[in-house]
Amino acid sequence: MQRRLEALADSPAVTGAAANLITWYLRRLHARTEWTIHGDDELIAEVRGGQPVIMALWHGRLALAPKGWDPAWGPICIVTSSARPGRMVGRVMQCFGMDTLPMRDRKSNTATSLQVARMAKEGKSMGFAIDGPEGPARIAKSVPVDWARLTGCPIWLFTFSVERYRLLGSWDKLALPRPGGRGVILYRRWQEVVPKRLDEDTREMLRGRLQADLDALTREADRMCGHAEQIN
Repeated sequence: MQRRLEALADSPAVTGAAANLITWYLRRLHARTEWTIHGDDELIAEVRGGQPVIMALWHGRLALAPKGWDPAWGPICIVTSSARPGRMVGRVMQCFGMDTLPMRDRKSNTATSLQVARMAKEGKSMGFAIDGPEGPARIAKSVPVDWARLTGCPIWLFTFSVERYRLLGSWDKLALPRPGGRGVILYRRWQEVVPKRLDEDTREMLRGRLQADLDALTREADRMCGHAEQIN
């Protein structure tokens, strides 16, 4: 019975219907919220100038990731988990006109890194939650630093906050916006330069700075929406 239920959950009909429902909700949410956006002009100019970028966000702020990129700016590939939740995220991203690339959890991802390098040479940006796919929440992996070294692409930080929301009981305490009220979307170019040669100490130092800078940007967005502390 369990196998049958899993097969049903993975069927194109079920996943497609679920992805369409989530997409409808996100479009409705975005249309019914009064948004303030900062930092997108510089990002758009860089991408349209031919520079692919690496977009970094927290897993707990994935709910508005599909609205964080307009395919008219340039092509992007969203790196997701190969597990069922990650595949669903990928289906939703595809509904918003983005490519996706599944990344195997807890296994060697040399092939994924090589594919990322090829995409960067083709001018395609990439984006992913840097504490995913299983956490711990808001603890950055070293992957974005490694990929910045590999591709030469700059890292851009992305986050959002809203006045009205609820937190899910997931490991990342996903912030799910509610329609209405004000919302803030922030983009910021990460100022650290990732050298072509990285020793372990430098990698860890850059990973820690990336984590701290994305946390700071997220707290800034939350304060702009009237929250005294970071909401997740």
